[in-house]
Amino acid sequence: MSPAQSSHWPSRALGVGALAAANGESARRRRRRRRGRMVSVARQAPSTPLAAALTLSVPRRWLVTMVKLAAKCILAGDPAVGKTALAQIFRSDGAHFQKNYTLTTGVDLVVKTVPVPDTGDSVELFIFDSAGKELFSEMLDKLWESPNVLCLVYDVTNEQSFANCGKWLEKARSQASGTSLPGVLVGNKTDLAGRRVVDSAQARAWALGQGLECFETSVKEMENYEAPFHCLAKQFHHLYREKVEVFHALL
Repeated sequence: MSPAQSSHWPSRALGVGALAAANGESARRRRRRRRGRMVSVARQAPSTPLAAALTLSVPRRWLVTMVKLAAKCILAGDPAVGKTALAQIFRSDGAHFQKNYTLTTGVDLVVKTVPVPDTGDSVELFIFDSAGKELFSEMLDKLWESPNVLCLVYDVTNEQSFANCGKWLEKARSQASGTSLPGVLVGNKTDLAGRRVVDSAQARAWALGQGLECFETSVKEMENYEAPFHCLAKQFHHLYREKVEVFHALL
């Protein structure tokens, strides 16, 4: 290599290096600009129509995936109306039915989670199944303290069990500390149609007058045993939503 050539080589090398560096920096800037545009577009335009609808029409405070509530449910009624069988068959999804009557002594606790339709929410029912002979006992006062919902059960073949529902309802409401107590009236043993003494219309009229939803079921035949508890879960969830609305209105 001639001296002339060697004298020009460093400058040419530096020029090529500078050009490569400049090209690399330019490419990095272009990539950053593209990423910036992508982020900007993503922030401005939701990726799906559903996301767009949520972004445009739903208040931010409602964007909650799921709420799980817990409710204390009192299971009340005379002895031998089928309270325990109703609770057990509900918990086991129809897999467990007591063929022989067993008198409940004290209280049994049944826990079951109930999904609320058309929402991602659910209500975990803590069902207190207490002995039907302890209407005026001191222990019942403690067990029933501060209930959230009530399931009142009678036997459609036993008129006295229906007549006593008023006493059970009064007892349950006295434990609710002045708050409203959502509830259902359940007429059990509809499979014994030939022995029925409580008319459906009579029961519905009484329930309506007391602010209760009315159901009939046959636990033995596993008919309509879930409906009362699903109704209670919906009632409790509705009260929760009302309280949330009031809270946000105050903000």
